[in-house]
Amino acid sequence: MDIKKALVVDDSKVAHLTLRKLLLEHGIEVDWVGSGEDCIKYLEGKKPDIIFMDVMMPGMDGF
Repeated sequence: MDIKKALVVDDSKVAHLTLRKLLLEHGIEVDWVGSGEDCIKYLEGKKPDIIFMDVMMPGMDGF
């Protein structure tokens, strides 16, 4: 699978920036949202190749 675009769903800015740096080093474009609800809205208009989602966030999470 050729991954070109990733979505990071995490309420932690530190976790987001760490993962973003790693993915960018591998040539992967990164978008970020801070909640499960925002993820659903994002996916209405865009389709990333992969989603990295925190499993413990307030409200809707990835678990």
